[in-house]
Amino acid sequence: MKKIICLALMLIAPLGWAANKKVTLDVSQMTCPLCVISINKALRGTDGVIKAKASMKTHQADVVVPADFDNQKLLAAVAKTGFSAKIHDVTDIQ
Repeated sequence: MKKIICLALMLIAPLGWAANKKVTLDVSQMTCPLCVISINKALRGTDGVIKAKASMKTHQADVVVPADFDNQKLLAAVAKTGFSAKIHDVTDIQ
């Protein structure tokens, strides 16, 4: 009986997992490590954000969010820090 339940859970579980997406933002005017910290803090503080990492080297921020997340929330979060951003790329991840 346990084997049947385990097998049923294994078959049903992937259907319940929500897919995520990675949103890459081009962030202009990042010139120092404090800029990166501010942007990371703003993005990570946004409801629904799973992971966020900004890079001064690439002037981009990679953000992992649920597939149904509104990308405009990310742009608004960056704008609150005084920087401007635009969406560079959106890719689905499993």
